[in-house]
Amino acid sequence: MKIQFEPKDFLRQFKIAASVAPVRDVKPILGNVKIVADKHNGVVLMATDIDIGIRIRVEADVSKNGEALLPPKQFRQILESAKDERLVLESTKNGILVTGAYDGNEQWGLDTQSPDEFPDVADFTETAYHEIPVAVLSETIRRTMFATDKEHDRFALGGVHFESDIGYGAGSLCAVATDGRRLAIQDTSGICVGDHSFGWTMSDGESERRSFPIVPVNVLKLLTKVMKDKSVHETDEIKMAFTGEEQTTHVLFQCNGVTIFSRLLDGRFPMWRSIVPETVGRLHAQIRCETLLTAVNQMVTSDREPGVMFSFRRGSLTLESRAKESGLSKVAIPIAFDDTVDLIFDVSFIRDYLRSLDADTAIDIYMTLDNDPVLFETDGGDYRYIVMPMSCEKTASAEPEADTGIEVVGQVSTEEESMRNTNEASVPDNELETKVLQLLMENDQLQARAEQYKVLLDRAMRVIEQMQCDQRVCV
Repeated sequence: MKIQFEPKDFLRQFKIAASVAPVRDVKPILGNVKIVADKHNGVVLMATDIDIGIRIRVEADVSKNGEALLPPKQFRQILESAKDERLVLESTKNGILVTGAYDGNEQWGLDTQSPDEFPDVADFTETAYHEIPVAVLSETIRRTMFATDKEHDRFALGGVHFESDIGYGAGSLCAVATDGRRLAIQDTSGICVGDHSFGWTMSDGESERRSFPIVPVNVLKLLTKVMKDKSVHETDEIKMAFTGEEQTTHVLFQCNGVTIFSRLLDGRFPMWRSIVPETVGRLHAQIRCETLLTAVNQMVTSDREPGVMFSFRRGSLTLESRAKESGLSKVAIPIAFDDTVDLIFDVSFIRDYLRSLDADTAIDIYMTLDNDPVLFETDGGDYRYIVMPMSCEKTASAEPEADTGIEVVGQVSTEEESMRNTNEASVPDNELETKVLQLLMENDQLQARAEQYKVLLDRAMRVIEQMQCDQRVCV
């Protein structure tokens, strides 16, 4: 193999491919990036950790067909240190040789493994898929991925749940994510090609339910890297296809010469539609994203005490946090509202949501006087975010001193005062409806994890058997 390329552009795409190669694995060969050169089909970089794989077409001139393995760390150092505007890469009997095309003084040699045992990453050949603009899919991922369960990213709640054809036409899509305490829902659309429908029927012996695929967070992060590359434009289209038996095993993405595949997460996603509250009959407030985010960012909290009191009053919203570690923070901002409600939120849940929006986005907030789930809506209901409040006092607090503007009181409360305020607070139990909703989500989460443990155990046994087989072959 012999090719010639520009190191700057090659480095940008090589970094994306190398991010997939595992640092440690039962098969050390997977820690490399495979390069395949063909005079007719061009040059392709491949990397995989078995669960996720990527295939990237790169710009290069091919003088001789062939393939080789590139060790990510060493080859990246070569690309970063090269001063020549073009480099020549050729495979040798023991590895690869890299030289400057114009400056013969630059030369590097690397011993590498044989590429014969490296698994190929298949190209996108599906005829049935959804076609989604880059800007639309990027927004969908940004608005849902933050709400996944980060502590258990291998389980059902560790990914984004995709649904299709929910009564709105073949091109309609819905992305949902939850960690059991909050729920993010983004309705979107694309072009359905080749009658691409996905989902399957699951039965628990007594009833049946429609289930849909769950895409792991890691592959969505990888796809986001690809979409942010300077060679990709917001108007470009991304192809998304679910494959395997009843479209239950893999997801494939293709964008501007890049193909990504990933195994889907196993397990049952919660029946989230029964949890989404209705807007009718609820108290309604309106506020701009930038106004609320500015106030939220001024709250000083700690991981141990993340709660912030949101006191809704006529024409104003006061945010107040009082904690032993961080003292007192208080902000008053204007809001379109005509009632009185006190709620306590984990401020990180609100901040994550607001950061997923544009600054000038108008937010509709629907709530009740009880500690029921609170619904945040934007884009006419296309994007919904449901948060479960923390336990909250139901006694009305004093009116804020100012109805407009922003007032910030610094950290002035002492530890003794904070402890006294905490001891004097009377925190009632949540309402029965809230408890039922929490139990429903916890039950679905436990069932999903149990199924995931079984799948992981089966995979572990297969790996052990393969290792034992390899040992016998070596002997």
